[in-house]
Amino acid sequence: MVLHSPLVALIMMVLIFGGAMLGMALSGKLPQHHFSPETRSVVTASMAVVGTMSALVIGLLISTANTSFSARNANVAELSSDIIKMQDVLNRYGPAADPIRQDLKDYAARTYQDLFTENRSSRAVENPATTAVLNKVQDSILALKPADARQTWLVGQALQVSSDISAARWQLVQEEWSAFPAPFLGAVLLWLVVLFLSYGLFAPRNLTAVIALLLCAFAVSAALKLMLDMEAPFEGGIKFSSPPIRLSSEPLRHTLDVLGK
Repeated sequence: MVLHSPLVALIMMVLIFGGAMLGMALSGKLPQHHFSPETRSVVTASMAVVGTMSALVIGLLISTANTSFSARNANVAELSSDIIKMQDVLNRYGPAADPIRQDLKDYAARTYQDLFTENRSSRAVENPATTAVLNKVQDSILALKPADARQTWLVGQALQVSSDISAARWQLVQEEWSAFPAPFLGAVLLWLVVLFLSYGLFAPRNLTAVIALLLCAFAVSAALKLMLDMEAPFEGGIKFSSPPIRLSSEPLRHTLDVLGK
């Protein structure tokens, strides 16, 4: 089971809300002196510390996930821009670069399919077949025989841009494998369960209180789900995710339109 699965958010909500229900159940069994004003004051102060820690760590996780999401969006835009630059350089070189332009178009189409296909089983940020196409483009550029200083300069520019394309793609690969602080999520979940248990312990046992605790548990788990989705932006569009959080495919789609003209 992957961390960005909607099932994880559902499990978190059940655990958090279950903590509140456990607290309510315990409130009917504990002796009355456990609910004295002094006891309530101690529990409230203790849970304030737990609540503060939970809020700080959740804020940190969401901030980290948002930074990672923004960086990946920027890398996709940079990759798309570099492919268009390469197309422009090859157009300026002349008819001898026509086969290279076809390979570049193939690379762009493969990259789009790798990153944004709706078939999750075929999605691959790191695809050796796509990398092989880019290697072929670079080898073909090296095999060009410039006729003058202008074409020599264009070959150098094409090699530089192809290097930028490769760097942008590998940056996406490295970000895909970046370590997610899963222990933080486990600690926050434990803190939230304890926190909601204390809420249920002193809450009145009526439907209004239960609904309020349920909605609160849903809101917290939705925030954690948001963070998990931003950590896996290429997995957006999951059936049960509404609205899906996914990197924009428009830059690469625009690139394919440009290459098709």
